[in-house]
Amino acid sequence: MTQLAETLFSNTPPIAWQQLLTLQSTEIKQVTYCQGQFNISAQERQVMNKSNSHYLTLIGPTIASDALLNLLSALSQLQVSAQSSGDIIIYPPATYSLENSPLTHDASADTQACTQGNIIVLGFAELFTELSAKLLNKQRQQFNDTLTSWSNDYHIDYALSQTLPSLKQPGVVLMDMDSTTIQIECIDEIAKLAGVGEQVAAVTAKAMNGELDFSASLRSRVATLTNCPEAVLTQVADAMPLMPGLELLIATLHQANWKVAIASGGFTYFAERLQADLGFDAVYANELEIIDGFLTGKVIGDIVDAQVKADTLQALAQQYQIAPQQTVAIGDGANDLIMLKSAALGVAIHAKPIVQQQAQVALNHHDLEGLVGLLQAANCVEASWS
Repeated sequence: MTQLAETLFSNTPPIAWQQLLTLQSTEIKQVTYCQGQFNISAQERQVMNKSNSHYLTLIGPTIASDALLNLLSALSQLQVSAQSSGDIIIYPPATYSLENSPLTHDASADTQACTQGNIIVLGFAELFTELSAKLLNKQRQQFNDTLTSWSNDYHIDYALSQTLPSLKQPGVVLMDMDSTTIQIECIDEIAKLAGVGEQVAAVTAKAMNGELDFSASLRSRVATLTNCPEAVLTQVADAMPLMPGLELLIATLHQANWKVAIASGGFTYFAERLQADLGFDAVYANELEIIDGFLTGKVIGDIVDAQVKADTLQALAQQYQIAPQQTVAIGDGANDLIMLKSAALGVAIHAKPIVQQQAQVALNHHDLEGLVGLLQAANCVEASWS
């Protein structure tokens, strides 16, 4: 029994938790919940079927037993499948790093509480199946509303997916840059120093919300930077604030033999600096034309837009012979949506409303350490209750 499981399941109302703590690991093959009842079985009663099964991954610095019990109760009451028995599979919990020390372990409970978060994966053998279109949409909405409300109440992020990429196999993560790997929009910062900050920021916001054509809006914003000294770019690059968890994420991915790259509607000037400093395997972005130390107000070549980002993910998967289910994308703006949808796991981070609505997964209570947690969810499914 893991330390997390003992902490989570001890001294809580359901008698099942106490049984888990006393049974031998060989006696436990599956733990399920249905309508307030727990079942501990010596065999797998519910088998995950890839065509209509789903995994619900919960990640948070702390997932208390009352939070989990409230969620199980709420989800169990929803009739999400005409054929399903309603059983929710509970996989063995795990932990993930919250700071950049993935290779170290501190035995101190207090230190561990500060540096590790909790992962819980729930399995639904059948979800949203054999329902009429009208009922299907209603039940999906109820299910999503329940998850969203619970997530906001407990400040825990979640991911509902049919597959779980595994760090035990090679994979690739493709990331947006501005407001994803870093906490700023570089073009807005350049514009501030060039004296056209408000003008450019307003256009950037509309573009990221999907209100403007991205390529056209980028060219119009760059045009306002005509005659801006190249030294301004250096000033912005020197002060780029990294998204918390970025270095942890890169270290975790490289340790697992994964590739991590940037595909940005921003600029190579900044993406290449991040590559040099942090070790990204590849970067793709737009190139600003600079002549005699000054911006000309033009972008060289084709724009890296939404479709280019999606195509880049597929190209990287082919280049490195990555299985489709091992592809992950993360971004925040409307121009990331095609990329997110083309990945096996598409993750929005602190995203614009249109992206929150359409993305498969949204991180609202984590920074990039949240992706570290999501990528370790497969370990829970593969683990035993020992």
